Amino acid sequence: MDNEKRQIRLRNLVKQANSKCKKQQKQINILCNDIITAHGRFIDTVRSLSFANELYESIIGMSNLDNMLYTAAREIKKYMIDMNLVFFLLREGDFDVYAFDDATNQGNEERKIEQYFNSELVEAVTRANKYCDLDELLKMGVQASPAVLKNLWAVTIPLADVGSSSGCILLYQDVNHRINESQIQMLSAIKCGLSRAIRACRYAHKA
Repeated sequence: MDNEKRQIRLRNLVKQANSKCKKQQKQINILCNDIITAHGRFIDTVRSLSFANELYESIIGMSNLDNMLYTAAREIKKYMIDMNLVFFLLREGDFDVYAFDDATNQGNEERKIEQYFNSELVEAVTRANKYCDLDELLKMGVQASPAVLKNLWAVTIPLADVGSSSGCILLYQDVNHRINESQIQMLSAIKCGLSRAIRACRYAHKA
């Protein structure tokens, strides 16, 4: 009888040990996943800061708006390869368009969705002060044909600083060449600085 009790006690101890081991392993897995996630976020942050620093260094001191936007587009397209890039800049009652197309889109007027943007849409996208995908842009009023939109991917990034908005950036390409969330965050990192640079160029032009 004593032997049976000892075996039962031993089995219970083994079960407790196994349960504790599984619990510890689960906690270790959670901790490892948290570390990996934090490390990934850190890398994305460093990449965004590096991108912003490179862009700001390339445009610092520029007072000509056309040249500044061309330089900014060149720096952006180093990281967003093959993207069609458009700056929509607000001005009183209207907006200006600065388009930098990918080589494969040259001459394909129907696919240039910037032509479907109007003042109300540009203002709405800018006021939203967040990045908007194609579904959101359609809700806001983009009226391109389904044939144009069915294989298209697009996103807008606001060009806004505290209390002031300059317009937005439009990036688009076919659905197989979309940018990822990390690249969108990189663009978000430059929206304030680029908005200030645009205002500075406009002020210098008026002076």
